[in-house]
Amino acid sequence: MVSEARSALSQPTTARRTAALSFTLHGRATRTELASYILSAVFVTLAVSFASALAAPYAVRALVSDGLTMLLAIPVPALLVRRLHDQGRSGRLVWLAVLAFGVWLVRTVISNTLGMEARIGFDRMTWLLDWAVIFANLAAVILAILPGTAGPNRYGPDPRQRSA
Repeated sequence: MVSEARSALSQPTTARRTAALSFTLHGRATRTELASYILSAVFVTLAVSFASALAAPYAVRALVSDGLTMLLAIPVPALLVRRLHDQGRSGRLVWLAVLAFGVWLVRTVISNTLGMEARIGFDRMTWLLDWAVIFANLAAVILAILPGTAGPNRYGPDPRQRSA
């Protein structure tokens, strides 16, 4: 029992593990790892947003928010690939989430470089794309919360160490 406690303490937290595996597309990730990263990202975002709201003008806050979003998004594709692997699915389905991030990124770049009028014009031309993004996000969320396969699968051993 004491060795189990030491083992748990010596392992990195799941949020740190996710950050360390930001570019690792092999292996499996649990729902706990995904939830841990999301909660950590939310807490960091809230803290930075609160601090910047107290100390910075709107233009700086917007840049800080966009930069933080891009920084926190770096580990997400690899995490989602490992989450899909946990279910025995191909990691190619991660492109559902990349579509939504790509649309957000294009809108952000247009807003910051060309202004809001150009952004409104872009939105008027691409409103149908928003429906694809909504369905892609919904599919990605559903896939992320489905349980993984018990026991090892073709992507590696069960991270929860349960038998089939």
